[in-house]
Amino acid sequence: MESHGALVGWTHQDLGKRTLIRLESVRTREAADELNPDVFRVLMTKNQAAVLGNYLIEISGLNPREGRRGWFRRLFG
Repeated sequence: MESHGALVGWTHQDLGKRTLIRLESVRTREAADELNPDVFRVLMTKNQAAVLGNYLIEISGLNPREGRRGWFRRLFG
């Protein structure tokens, strides 16, 4: 079964060698207003979580290192 919705929240639970990711999504504005999200849980290894995180950063077009410049680099470029 395939489902579509807008991601409205997520949490994780560290299980040692694995991580349980809890995703919350809503299909309609009414569901969002009622704070009644659909919940989907994914169990993955830490390596899978890292690969997914890197993929999401890549497709976002953002550089994770931007904006993390120290005071020395801010002063002297």
